[in-house]
Amino acid sequence: MASNNRIQTLAAHVLQPGPSKSSGASEMGRQRYGDAEWELRCKLAMAYRVSNHYGWDQLVFNHITAKVPGSEKLKGGPHFLINPFGLRFDEITASCLLKVDIDGNVVDSGTNMGPLLKQGFVVHSSVHAVRKDCHVVWHNHHFDTTACSITKFGLLPLSQEAIVLLRQDVKYHPFEGSATDLGERERIAKSLGPTSKVLILLNHGPVTAGATVEEAFLYMYLVTLASTWQARALAAVGGDLSKMNIPDDELLKAASERLKFEDLGKDSSATYNEAEAAWNGIARLMESKFGAENIYC
Repeated sequence: MASNNRIQTLAAHVLQPGPSKSSGASEMGRQRYGDAEWELRCKLAMAYRVSNHYGWDQLVFNHITAKVPGSEKLKGGPHFLINPFGLRFDEITASCLLKVDIDGNVVDSGTNMGPLLKQGFVVHSSVHAVRKDCHVVWHNHHFDTTACSITKFGLLPLSQEAIVLLRQDVKYHPFEGSATDLGERERIAKSLGPTSKVLILLNHGPVTAGATVEEAFLYMYLVTLASTWQARALAAVGGDLSKMNIPDDELLKAASERLKFEDLGKDSSATYNEAEAAWNGIARLMESKFGAENIYC
């Protein structure tokens, strides 16, 4: 208990990364966008740096999007933040992010660092349009997860990470080529369904969603890690599933009951949140690696 209390104290008072309220860039950002949007911009810029760190980026392609708080009340809203096309993920800053509507029309061009890759917004807008509980959508072409999406058996219950995800009901969407057809949006939304937050686009890559950046990040972290364990295990046995230790149904049921994602991060006194703790940990590393002043600007 003493150890838990110490962790709580650190998390509450020391380990929270974020833009300095006294920095000039931060003040200008707050004046232009307001506190809520600026804080989201800073967190989303950090998300792009995190993706770069884990190898979840692909040159200047792929996206992470987030709904601007309160924008659904505005004319033409809701609005979403997304990266300008042409920048690498390790070049994204809070102020360069574009603000667009659900149809991909640019409402605010940030610092004019690039246009919207409109066809890249198809996957994200399909989720944002129907899942009002999911304010953040994260998509990439991670090597191992994309490789997993190419196989007939998909994600297998081989690791703790996979079991957590499978308990949450991972969904799949059939391959339709590059996801650039606006007509595919309705089908992607249908594949994801009303409750799942992890969608694997077959022969394409993973999509995760969440109410917060932290939640979408943790789902992406879990699905990519689970896919890496699976890819390495399959390579070790030459792709022969009969040589794999795959838990039986009884063990899977017991394990999934112990690994309830909605309960992760809560001890007997319900004092902490695992998604937030994981996010704060990687965000501190990114601030150290890139410099907070180069992200929250």
